[in-house]
Amino acid sequence: MIIAVVITSLVFQSVAFGDPQTAALQTPFVLSIDEMATIDSELIITLLGIEEDSRCPIDVTCVWEGSVKAEINLVNGQTNLGNHIIPLAVKDADAQTFAGYFIKLMEVEPYPISSSPIKPSEYMVTFLVTKVKEINIDSPLKQFNSGIPINETQCRNDLILIIKSKDLTPACVKPNTAEKLILREWAEPLDSPRSIQPIIKTGTNAGFCLGYCFSEFTITSEQIVYSKTGREFVSDSWEDLPEKTTTFPISQEEWNELVDVIDFKKFNSLPDRIGCPGCADAPVEWIEISYGGKTKKIEFEARESIPEITQLIIKLQEIRNKTVSSSIDSFEDCVAAGNPVMESYPRQCRTSDGRNFVEDINPKIMSPEAQCQNYNGIWLPDFNECEGISEERCSSMNGNFNECESACRHMPESEMCTLQCVQVCVIPSN
Repeated sequence: MIIAVVITSLVFQSVAFGDPQTAALQTPFVLSIDEMATIDSELIITLLGIEEDSRCPIDVTCVWEGSVKAEINLVNGQTNLGNHIIPLAVKDADAQTFAGYFIKLMEVEPYPISSSPIKPSEYMVTFLVTKVKEINIDSPLKQFNSGIPINETQCRNDLILIIKSKDLTPACVKPNTAEKLILREWAEPLDSPRSIQPIIKTGTNAGFCLGYCFSEFTITSEQIVYSKTGREFVSDSWEDLPEKTTTFPISQEEWNELVDVIDFKKFNSLPDRIGCPGCADAPVEWIEISYGGKTKKIEFEARESIPEITQLIIKLQEIRNKTVSSSIDSFEDCVAAGNPVMESYPRQCRTSDGRNFVEDINPKIMSPEAQCQNYNGIWLPDFNECEGISEERCSSMNGNFNECESACRHMPESEMCTLQCVQVCVIPSN
């Protein structure tokens, strides 16, 4: 009897002082709250409590099964890995990795009953711990040089990924070393603007416009894809022009300069529309940035100053202008780039570097109506007339010009008529 009492007191004393139980790898073990277990002679798990238990009670019908999470503390050797929340896992892939170990929450008992709330002391949690198999991982620089994106670079289990500030190459270091390097600005965290490799899009468009007036530039760390679309007014209807796409390389220096001027926090804080873009058919400028699974797009009036992103706007305008200039190989490209147009027949467009492009007249597109509108005239289809254009432009349309026609020439029975001259170009019927 005395021996039994002594043994019992020693057991309770052991539990009271929190001595951990010993558990084996790949073998389930159970912990109550405040109990500890030692695995593989170096990893100590302490169950601190149940963070959440929203499981549907067994005697209730629910539309959602709910979830349960346990809070644990981990110590690996002499290193305290901190407190962590582990959800109940339903698949092996849901196990979480800590210091080279997979830790999976297998079961939490008892299961809830609506009429009987569970006391913390009643919880029994089953864990399963397995060791991560060591795999052969190439050095970060070798992975980077082979084309693997920075944010997908792999490190050994006890290391974390950082980006060297000097050349933006990846490196794997210990957590405490990473903090020191980042503090001294020798390295950048993985979520820094220069390392997350965003996709940047920008462009311009206008509401009422003839020709290739819609441009889009998709900029990545490797290339710039320039696309343009537009429309023409043909035979009393609008016709879409075929899309033109050109790809240009971008240097690492130019890419770094662009990403360096992005303040993601300020950009995301802006409204989607600034001012009144597109009002009264005014030109519209837009910027879209995608990174980390998020996409943010803003539109604003072309050439508008936005203090939060002034440097970004200037840099994107420089890239657009350079790209457009490099892609000009036709009269339409020259006009779309905003270069001056000589009102000859056919028209001519001259680039800033002295190249000259002559308009290729398409008889179908350049119908009398289209020519009249192109010359900012008013087309009267019932009378085959174009009002408000010069004699020179009328001649280019093979029309008969009258510099002083009556404003009421088509309304002979009108009782009132303003005394004014109207320039009219009459196009002979075929």
